[in-house]
Amino acid sequence: MAGFNNIYITTEGAKLAAKTIEGKILKFSHAKLGSGTLSDTSVSAIKQRTSLVKAVMECDILKAEKTGDTQATVSFLLKNTEADSPFYFRELGIFAIDPDTQNEVLYAYANAGSNAEYINNSVSEIVEKYINVVITIDNADNVSITLDGTQIYVTEAEMNSAIKEAITKKGNLYGIKRKVNDNTSSAWERIEDSIGLVANATKNGEAVQNDFDSRYPWSEIISYNYDVTNKKINAYYGDPTFKFDGTNGEVLTRIPEFYWKREIIDGYEYIYIADYAIAGFNKAEQFSVGRYDASIDEDGKLHSFSGYSPSTNKNITQHRAAAKLLGNEFCMLDYRYFLLQMLYLVEYANFNSQAQLGNGIVSMRRSNTDTALIVGETTNTIVIPTNTAFYIGQQIDICSALDNRSIAQDRTITDIEEYSQGVTEGTAITFDGEPVDIAVGNIIQSCGQKSGHCDNLGMKSGCLSNDSKHGVIYRGIENIFGNVYNWVDGINIKDYQAYVCRDPEQYISDKFETPYEKLGYINCQEKDMYIKKLGYDEKNPDIALPIEIGGGAGSSSGMCDSYYSETGNRVARVGGGFSNGTFAGLWLWVCYDTSATSYLLSGARLLKNQ
Repeated sequence: MAGFNNIYITTEGAKLAAKTIEGKILKFSHAKLGSGTLSDTSVSAIKQRTSLVKAVMECDILKAEKTGDTQATVSFLLKNTEADSPFYFRELGIFAIDPDTQNEVLYAYANAGSNAEYINNSVSEIVEKYINVVITIDNADNVSITLDGTQIYVTEAEMNSAIKEAITKKGNLYGIKRKVNDNTSSAWERIEDSIGLVANATKNGEAVQNDFDSRYPWSEIISYNYDVTNKKINAYYGDPTFKFDGTNGEVLTRIPEFYWKREIIDGYEYIYIADYAIAGFNKAEQFSVGRYDASIDEDGKLHSFSGYSPSTNKNITQHRAAAKLLGNEFCMLDYRYFLLQMLYLVEYANFNSQAQLGNGIVSMRRSNTDTALIVGETTNTIVIPTNTAFYIGQQIDICSALDNRSIAQDRTITDIEEYSQGVTEGTAITFDGEPVDIAVGNIIQSCGQKSGHCDNLGMKSGCLSNDSKHGVIYRGIENIFGNVYNWVDGINIKDYQAYVCRDPEQYISDKFETPYEKLGYINCQEKDMYIKKLGYDEKNPDIALPIEIGGGAGSSSGMCDSYYSETGNRVARVGGGFSNGTFAGLWLWVCYDTSATSYLLSGARLLKNQ
């Protein structure tokens, strides 16, 4: 709420107040909000005002009732979506009707000056504030108007009562809570309709109990085939014509609309997911994400198909452009990643995503000691020192130096045998594709693994093998962490200060002005440790980036995932790659890359934003 320290009844308003003593009815018509700045802030000048300096929006009076012998309480609702554009809530005017002339009169006026509150009119961050104004109605010289601070917002008790009443009539509200400060537990407490619910994910493909499978919105999350040319859905998972491999269209996973709220009250963080509209909640519009880490075709377009190697070694700008080539309705994963985090958290009530879903592809071999022992000409076999870390069916690169992928890339191992010829002993690894020339000292390394590890799980969460070398899936989103990092578009960071944009048409790196909005907190300036605490901005409550690390946080405590950062202009990627081990997970944030950085472990994921 804007900081209105002194609020005055105007001279004309005082005349109206005097008429109430004569028994005449005073009718309050509406409130106006404005953004104007006063050139003369003296009390006498304020009382002479008959209008706002710069009116921005008008709010209907919801209720005006007598609350004392000489007092009345006027109530109105501020809805940010009714403003034509964002503005600073600096002016407040209460208007009344003169009972004699029927003219509209500015009864009371306030100006917050430098304490104005920024109101964003975006529908993606709905703000609704019930404001009560207590007004003195008499003809005294010191007639005044005050905002009752205890009545600015609906009280927590009133809100909880209203929520409980609404639930019995309309739907379900699922929630979790957790102590914010000095807390290294990864667990949350289930509240509201989440109490008593159980959520498990399979670790071997067997059936497990998950009560959220039948609860909206989780129950309506589904993968489907999408025809980008004709812009239509060809089939849903479970239909006879549905295909994972891309032959029937892009394989996307639809997240249905739902309502959410994240808030911090009295030292506790609360996250709610509802299946119906509740006052004060935000609506998450329906969107779709790629079921798989994005691959890239020869035309430079990103795709979400099963059985393909992920696109890596491209920076965020290159991947952004590759997503757009698929169509204007597509972008990369963006701020909606935070919505996926909240869906997961309310379901599993634990930050430790690796413990809940499975480790993911996080412990693949990648070492400059796995070097060729012998020369191979036009061959598909490399002989290295004895090694049991690789497995048949995985993807590998052959390099002249670690990560340069100069000799062969995205090849699949077809055979592994012990090798012994003369004095040379080791492991012979055979791979598919065209033969290559291998020199002594060349390196074999793992790379991003082909998609499709979890196709047999359908829409279930978990993994088929929890060996840190096979993929995990969360409700139709395979490798939501592990295998390769995913860029998160629409987030730019300058010297640890994050800025967020919610319009995919305007995503661009290294921009720190409109339409990018500065968050109300600074990201943690330490780095390379596990995350202990996430930030909270009332204007952008979904955007939860790390603000504290260490202090007892580890692979099974705090957020259970790591944070990396650096000063300067940076972009963000999440989840972890195929060699990140226990550092990986839904809350692994890397915020040290520039927009020009490309990396073997960094890829992308499609998002259909329309």
